[in-house]
Order: sequence, then C-alpha cells, then structure tokens
Amino acid sequence: MRKPALNLRSKILAIFLAISLVTITGMIVIALLFIKPLLEAKLEKRGQSIAHAISYQCITPVLSRDFLQLDLFLREYANSENDVSYIYVTTAEGEVIAHSFGRTFPVALKELSRRAGKEANDITRLQTTEGDIIQISEPILDGHLGRLHVGMSLAPIQKDINEIIMSLISFAALFFFSSLLLLLFIDRWIVSPIFLIRSASLKVKAGDIDSRVAVRSRDEIGGLAEDFNGMLDAMKESRASLVQEKQLLAESENRLRKIIQQSPLSMALVNPDGAIEYINDYAVQTFGYQPQDIPHIKEWWLKAFPDPEYRKQVTGQWTALMKKAAAENGYIERREYQVTCKDGTQKTILIFGLLIDNEVFVVFEDISALKQVEKELRASKEHLDATINALPDLLFRIDREGHIYEARYSSANQLYLAPELFLGRRLTEVLPPEAAAVIMTALGEAVAKGSHRGAIYSLPLPQGERWYELSLAAMGRPDHPQTQFIVLARDITERRLAEQDRLKLEQQLLHAQKLESLGVLAGGIAHDFNNLLTAIVGNTDLALMRLAPESPVRDNLQRIEQAAGRAADLSKQMLAYSGKGRFVIETIDLNRLIREMTHMLEVSITKKAVLNFKLTDPLPTIEADATQLHQIIMNLIINASEAIDTESGVISIATGSMQCDRNYLNSIWMHEQLAEGLYVWLEITDTGCGMDAETVGKMFDPFFTTKFTGRGLGMAAVLGIIRGHKGAITVKSEPGRGAAFRVFLPAGGKPKDPANGGNRDEAGWRGKGTVLLVDDEQTVLDIGGEMLKELGFEVVTAMDGSEALELFKQDVERFSFIILDLTMPRLDGEQTYRQMRQLKPDVKVVMSSGYNEQEINQRLGGTGLAGFLQKPYNLSTLRDVIKEMK
Repeated sequence: MRKPALNLRSKILAIFLAISLVTITGMIVIALLFIKPLLEAKLEKRGQSIAHAISYQCITPVLSRDFLQLDLFLREYANSENDVSYIYVTTAEGEVIAHSFGRTFPVALKELSRRAGKEANDITRLQTTEGDIIQISEPILDGHLGRLHVGMSLAPIQKDINEIIMSLISFAALFFFSSLLLLLFIDRWIVSPIFLIRSASLKVKAGDIDSRVAVRSRDEIGGLAEDFNGMLDAMKESRASLVQEKQLLAESENRLRKIIQQSPLSMALVNPDGAIEYINDYAVQTFGYQPQDIPHIKEWWLKAFPDPEYRKQVTGQWTALMKKAAAENGYIERREYQVTCKDGTQKTILIFGLLIDNEVFVVFEDISALKQVEKELRASKEHLDATINALPDLLFRIDREGHIYEARYSSANQLYLAPELFLGRRLTEVLPPEAAAVIMTALGEAVAKGSHRGAIYSLPLPQGERWYELSLAAMGRPDHPQTQFIVLARDITERRLAEQDRLKLEQQLLHAQKLESLGVLAGGIAHDFNNLLTAIVGNTDLALMRLAPESPVRDNLQRIEQAAGRAADLSKQMLAYSGKGRFVIETIDLNRLIREMTHMLEVSITKKAVLNFKLTDPLPTIEADATQLHQIIMNLIINASEAIDTESGVISIATGSMQCDRNYLNSIWMHEQLAEGLYVWLEITDTGCGMDAETVGKMFDPFFTTKFTGRGLGMAAVLGIIRGHKGAITVKSEPGRGAAFRVFLPAGGKPKDPANGGNRDEAGWRGKGTVLLVDDEQTVLDIGGEMLKELGFEVVTAMDGSEALELFKQDVERFSFIILDLTMPRLDGEQTYRQMRQLKPDVKVVMSSGYNEQEINQRLGGTGLAGFLQKPYNLSTLRDVIKEMK
C-alpha cells in the first residue's frame, strides 16, 4: 500500500514540476529576449560615458608623453570599476601607447582590436577567453591624439540574468512545494519534512547554502531539521569568512604592489635560480636598465660592475653577506657600491635586502647626492677651518654660563693660559677678574640680543699687556638654554698704541699752534715796541750829545736811557720767544761754554744748592749764538736754584750726544718736526719741589709765572731761542721729586764767522751823501732822520715801499744808500728791496727790523744786503752799521 502512494506523489510532483519548468522556461526566454538587450544597451551607454570622461583626462598625459603616469591612471580606473575589463589608448595609426593590463598588452586583444578596427565602429563586440566584451572607442581631441578604447565585460549582465533565472526557479519551486503541501496536507507531518530536508540538501549540493528547512514539529524529524539548518548556518559563516579573508588578502597584495612600484627606493626580487622576477619603476629610472636588459643576476653583475676586479670584490662580498643572512635573521647588511648605470655614469648605491622563502628581496638606495653633499660639507668645513686658522683673532666657543669648549688660535703666544688649563672651565675661573667681568657682561648682552660687539679688555701676557676687542654671536636662538656662543677676540694693542700716538701728536700740534700764535703775537708786540723804543733811545742819545755836561737834566736823560735799555731787553726776550731774536751764529763747544760760565753759575744759585757737572768729552760742536745759549743756561739754572727752597739740594748739569730717529723725535714734546740725525743735548736737573702736570703744560706760555715778582718771559724766551736754533726741549717733573730739563740742539755744520764789531772810530766820525730812510712809523722817520743828519748825511724819508720806489725811480744814482724797514703796509721791505735791485743791481740797502739777521737773510735768500740795523738802535749803533756797510 505504501508503494502506490509514493508513485502518486511522484506523478503530482511531476505535473507541478512540468508546470514550473514551463513557467521558468517562459520567464528565461523573456529574460533572454527582452531583459538582456536592455541590460546590454545600458552597459553600452555606461561604457560610452566612461570613455568620454576618460578621453578628456588623457589629453594632458598624451601631449606631455607621460605614458607611465597614463598607464597607472588607466590601471587604477579599470581596477576600480567591476564592469570595466580593460582600457587602452592607441595613436591615430593604431599603435598602443598606454593600457591597464600591467606589463604586457595581450597579443590576442591587439589582433582582435586590429580586425575590429577596420570598420572604424565606435562600439565593437569581441569574444575573448575571459568572456564577451563590448569595446567602446572614443576619439581623443577629435582623433588628433588617437583613440581611447574601453572594454566593458558582459559577465555582470550574465550574472544578473542568472540571478533573475534563479529567482524565477525559486519562485516556481516555492509554488511547486506550496501546491504539493496543499495537496499532501495529510502527509505533511511525516513525508513533507523529510522531502524538504532532501530538497534542501540537493540545493546545498548545487551551491545554494542559503536554503533552510522549516521546523514544524519538535519530534525527531523537527530536531533533524534544526540540526540541518545549524549545519547550513555554520557553512555560510565559514564561507563568508573565507571570502572576506580572500578579499583582504587581495587588497593587501595590491596595496603592497603599489607601494613597491611607487616607492622612492629601487627594489628587485630575485628567485633562487638567480632570475630577476621583478624590478620597480624607480629602479629602471635610477639605473636605466629595463627588465629585459637584466633578466638574470649575472647580467646585472656584468652591466652594473664592468670592471672585473671590482666585480669580483662585490660579488664575493655579496655572497658572504647572503650566507650570513641565511645563517642569522635573513637580513642582508647594508654596503656601499659604485654602480655603473646604462648611460655609463657611476652612482654611489647603498644595497641591502631580505631573504624571503628562498627568494631575495633587494633594496637599492641612491646616496650619490648625499655623498656629494658630504663632500661639499667637508670642503666647506676645511675652508672654514683654514679661514679661521688664518685669522689673527682668537676664537672661542662658550655656553651662556661661560664654560669654554673650543679654542682656535694661530699662535700659542696669543693665549693667556695653555689650552689644557682652560678648556671645559669657566671664564671667571681662568681669567683675571677685570677681564672676566667684561666678557661676562658682553655675554649677558649676547644672550639677551643675540650678539655683542665692542667690549674691550686687557690681559697681562709675557710679551707685555695686550688689549682685545670682543665680538660675540649666538649659534642659534640666544634664549635657548643649550645655545652656545662664538667669541672673537681681536688684538687691538697696536691700534690702541697708534691711537695714543695720534692723540699725543694732536696735543703736540695744538701746543705748537698755540706757541706759534703766541710767538706771532709776541713778535708783533716786540716790533711795535721796538719802533717806539727807537724814537725814545734815539732822542735820548741826541739830547745827551747836545746837552752841556753840567746840565742838571743829564741825570734824568740817563735814567730814561737806562729804562729804555731795560725795555729793549724785554723786547729782545719777546723776540727770542717768537724765535726772531738777533742771533750771531758761530761754532761752539758746549762743554767749553759751560766751563767758562762756571763761576757765574756758582754765584747765581742759592747757597743751599750744590752744582754738579757731568760733561761728556769729546762732544760734537754746534752752530749757535753764544749769548742766547748763556741766556738758556742761566734761566734754567736760576729756576732750578729757586726750586730748592728750604732744604739743601743738588743741581746737575750734564751734556752728551745721541742719534735721534723719527720715533724718538716724535716722543719729544717740544720737537716741531725736527730732522733726524745727531743731536747734542744739555740736561739740567734739580732735587727741588718739582711741578705738577698743569704747571708743566703752561710753563712756556708768555707771562705765565709761579713767582711773585716774575714776569713770565724767562722760560718763554728759552723756548723761543731753542726753536730759533731748530732744537727741542723735554721736561720731566713730579711734585716733590725735582725736575729735569733736556735741551736738544743739532750737531755739526760748517763753522760760521762771528759777527765782527770792527774797530770803532771816535764819536766824531761823519759821512756824506743823501740817504733814503723808509719806515711806516713817523717817530722812527723823525729820530732816524735827525741821527743821520747828525752824522753828516742829507735825508729823504718815505712812509712806505711804494713812496720809496717812486723817489728811487726819479734818480737811482741820487742816494748813497737806503735804510729800509722790513715790515710795512702796502709794499713791505722785502718786495721794495727786490724791485730796487731790478732798477739798480748794486744798490746799497740796510734792512731795519726788530727780527734777527738770520731770518732776514733766509727770507731774502742771500741777495746781498749792505747791512742790518736791528731796532731799537741809538746813534752809535747807526754809525757802526754805516761804517761797516758792504
């Protein structure tokens, strides 16, 4: 009875199965005839849209011929779209210039595209080993740059159609089973669950693990259904996990491949047989070798290391490193090599790698630029070191606390201490307190502002005290605690000494200018004073000659004559100060002159003083005026005597000679730019009260005196006499320690005949002829005219040089001689004399002046004066000059 029931169920199932099959077949036919074309048309439109969008993005790479970048772009785009099978770009001639296939463009596709491209259709259907493809072609820039080809896979459409068919089948099966259950409701509690489990197992066998068995009871059959469903759930979870792991693995592999391909390091993979399976783009770019150039490691050794000896060395070292890596952790140590590129250039490459499953992963790091930078840095450091070593400055590196870390110097003699005694120690520990304080103050400013310049300090060195100028600069941010500072110490000792010399010369120049100004003033006063004294002396002399011996007025006139003589002496002192006094030059032995004055000097000094002589024999002679030298010695001795006031003391007179060079002469205070050479010196020292610096600075000023009854012209006259003799004087004195005066006079020269006074006749001598008397002072003209008339001459007077020339031009033979004043307005005596000589070369002229005869001769250049008449003069002096006239 059981067997017929089963046959009936089979028949019912067959009927419903047939109905279901017919329904499914009809739906599949509908799907194939209507739905598939719609999906393919939709795929074509999508392909056209993709091709149109990509073609615009291809313009720039194609124009720039950056096909590598275009390859990467096409590959990434094809990988990102599931329905895009491939993308490639051809030129107008059909040559493939970029594609998304990776390394090699498929030959079969190239042939299919070539055949399909003959019709120049935009949409072409191709049959490949991977399935049907719809290829859409899009012109790039209207075809001028080629065409873009996009292959759209029909596999997704087929999958959609299959899913629709499966859905229809599922629907039909559900309909079938539902109908069967409805018909076999009675049997549903026994047969149906078993049948469902069997049906579900068949589906699982077919690959549909989503099927489940409905559990309608809690008996053994229901338990079996639950266990079956649990098994299916476990299988589904396991399958999902496997799919996810596979997807992650693929993504990781793609990511790693991209990293290696785009890495800024050159990389290669070598299999155990030595074949180079892979090299990335950067390796090709670095070395120039394409993969086909170096398919095996042997080709790499030959091309990269063409020198046999060097190649043997490299391969031996690399083999040893690989053995070491295999024995240890698999890491091949880094080594530098000189690699020859395809273009023949050599690069410094750092090579290392890893052993991975019997394969060698090799990394090449190009350090050529780094080596060049190192070379330049080394050269720069050598240049900097040479520059620093060539500098005369001292260089130190210190921190903000003053610790010394480095020292640079050109000579150890420049250092205050040996380097081992100060390196690592603070400035305050190794330098004198004053110098350390200056440097630390400058360091504080550098910490605050970043730099400092200008601080000056001194150090006592074996060669003497040296002065230094500081410059500090921060090595980075000055406010950072770790920042160090560079200290430059420049030796400015010579500059400082030169500055002191310059200041000294300026003081000497100012003093000389002051003396010159005072000399001009004193000379001018003496000149005018001499004109007045000439009138006084002359009138007094004439009055005494004409006055009866018994006249009571004679005493008064004689007193006037004596006072005028003292006034004349005062005028001579002023002229002596100005250096324009009357000198009678002769060859003099200074020692002999001093010995002849010994008695006079002894009676001139105080009894509390002892005179001590230290004369050097033999001594070179000098050309000087003996009378003026007497005045110098007497003034200095009397001043020394007066300096020894209450207590006894010693006055020393010493002589000597020495060669004076320019350096020594520049160190003399009162030197007036003397010529180098041999000088005779006279030194007078005393043990008296001495003088302070202020007194020494003013002692040669006219009318400056420290005596109650002094006139202040004694030392001024001494200075003027010395200057007139082209000499110099030095003074050294301190309060309570006496004073020392040293006079320098030039030695040597040709002896000069002393002025000869001649034998004077009686007062009754008289001359004859006409004399032209020229002077700008009317009083001088009056008294001079009277004295000339007294001597028997006729006198013609003129107030200046111009008037005298007019008179002389009228008759050059009229005048026996001419007395001509040197200093006059409009036309002075020198100019007048020269013009008179042009009119009459043998004219006799006696020059009259308050200045000395030597200066007159220097100004006139030895042009042959008949005589010289120094103001003030009296009748006897005038008579002597006329009698001795040349």
